[in-house]
Amino acid sequence: MTIEDYLELLDWTARQTAPGKRDRTPAEIPSILVRLRLDRATWCELVSDFGRLFCCVAGRPECVDSMRCHRTHRRYHLRRRARELLTAD
Repeated sequence: MTIEDYLELLDWTARQTAPGKRDRTPAEIPSILVRLRLDRATWCELVSDFGRLFCCVAGRPECVDSMRCHRTHRRYHLRRRARELLTAD
């Protein structure tokens, strides 16, 4: 991700969540969301509920499923809603 992509995504996300800005937000989503295969609603839910959706690790289910805790060697688990959001196409 380039710095320009990051700043565009940051600005777009802030406009989605800021009170009074929603009606003035551009309808098109940033290109990085297209590349990540995430729609507007999914991204906004992931950002606004990040602490509730993820505990120890965050990422696509296929990546998280292959990871293990270095200390206990147990598999990491995603919460059901996070898994639903990140596997929907």
